[in-house]
Amino acid sequence: MLDKRTEKAFLGKVRHNLKNPVNAILGYSEMLIEDCEDHNKSDPISDLEKINSAGHEIVLHIDEIFNDDRLEKGAPGQIKKFGEEIEIAIRIPLNSILGYTEMLLEDGHTEIKNFVDDLNKIHTSCQNLTTEIKSVIGTNLKNIEGQSEHAEEIGNLSIIQEVMGSIKPIKGGEQKETSTGTVLIVDDNENNTDLLQKRLEKEGHSVLICNNGRDTLNQIKDKHDKIDLILLDIIMPGINGYEVLKYVKSDERYYHIPVIMLSSMDEVDSIYRCFELGADDYVTKPFDTTILNARIDSNIEKKKLKDKEKVYLQTISDEKEKSERLLLNILPIEIAERLKAGETTIADKLDDVTILFADVVNFTKLSKSLSASDLVNMLNKVFRTFDDLCEIHGLEKIKTIGDSYMAGSGLPLHNPNHAFHALNMAMEMIQFTNQFKTGNNKLKIRIGLHSGPIVAGVIGKKKFVYDLWGDTVNIASRMESSGIPGKIHVSHTVMHQLKTDFDFISCKTKEYKGIGEMKTYFLNV
Repeated sequence: MLDKRTEKAFLGKVRHNLKNPVNAILGYSEMLIEDCEDHNKSDPISDLEKINSAGHEIVLHIDEIFNDDRLEKGAPGQIKKFGEEIEIAIRIPLNSILGYTEMLLEDGHTEIKNFVDDLNKIHTSCQNLTTEIKSVIGTNLKNIEGQSEHAEEIGNLSIIQEVMGSIKPIKGGEQKETSTGTVLIVDDNENNTDLLQKRLEKEGHSVLICNNGRDTLNQIKDKHDKIDLILLDIIMPGINGYEVLKYVKSDERYYHIPVIMLSSMDEVDSIYRCFELGADDYVTKPFDTTILNARIDSNIEKKKLKDKEKVYLQTISDEKEKSERLLLNILPIEIAERLKAGETTIADKLDDVTILFADVVNFTKLSKSLSASDLVNMLNKVFRTFDDLCEIHGLEKIKTIGDSYMAGSGLPLHNPNHAFHALNMAMEMIQFTNQFKTGNNKLKIRIGLHSGPIVAGVIGKKKFVYDLWGDTVNIASRMESSGIPGKIHVSHTVMHQLKTDFDFISCKTKEYKGIGEMKTYFLNV
């Protein structure tokens, strides 16, 4: 003999099995009506509507007969009797469906795609319904062991018994760990809000109350960062629940707050529209307190997990931004983007750029007269100013080596006026250092410029370096090292490019180690 709890679960399974073929009848008949309307075929619609109406009638009979209350009030073993009742109750509507289906099959209407196939599925669903009813009538719930008939149905019952055995019944006063939070209850009936408030506070939640839509909107604006869930009634004077829901879910400040609609309206249109607007759940009144608590707990837990996820994502985003800023401090933005895109080997041949070298004169002597912190502060101020000048004139800082500063103009993206910008920056560097003092010491720098082709690329694994190679770099370095403090020493190539804009003083031709003879120039200022 089945216990009452398992028998109730089996009743639900039977009800579900009976409705499956009926749902197929309703679904296919509705689609066929739509197909006929699309093809302007009005003749079959009347018979299809009768099939659909008969299907709805069968659903009503199933709900009336296979009813949980009837099972509770009746003696054990009632389900077989219910099967006998349903067989009689649906005989007329079932025959109606079969009759109209067979007539429509005779008419054909092959011009409508899948018309005959869908009618055949309706016909098959009627046969499946009859088979399900016979299975219910033939199952002996009082003596399951030893039965050979209806093996499949008995197997289903065994599965139900297994499932029910694994689901612990809910006991009164049972304690469980819940996700508590702040719940905003919205209902124009004060008795409803008062009762819900007491129930939720008993569960450990904090509760806010609103009895109309306008107060609700103000409450959400003021306390949205504290609200973990909204229980929202639909029918309210003034601003109704639909409008409140639409407001919440269309505003990026509030849409993450879960909303459970709590309403006496149980028609499909109302439920569909609420989910369409973004409702997280829909509970009809009167509700089961245990189920409502479970839904509240589930939504608050999901909301808190999303809040944590949001914090984690923001942390990741902040760290990513820091790392990108660091990368941009080390590398030119165009090179950094190529690395981020997955390029592993970056090496470019640039045909025409200008390289600038600057060096502090008598740095060794200067360093002896300054403390370590003063020396570093001095270099930091000077080189930070040079960095600012690079940004102003469009040069790319390459590196500093001790007291030497290297920058490039016209890289990594080509700039036809690279020499002009480099010389302008060099002039401002001289102007700045001439005015810079460290104690009693005046600061002087030498600057050298040369234009030509180079190879540029990124080297390193953990510490990336964007560096330049080639004779152009070497010559620019020689221009600096052989220059005069406070002067800008340039190669013939640079002078030739800028002679119409600047005045240069020619130097004697000189032999440079590793390069050969070169004629060079000082900028005349």
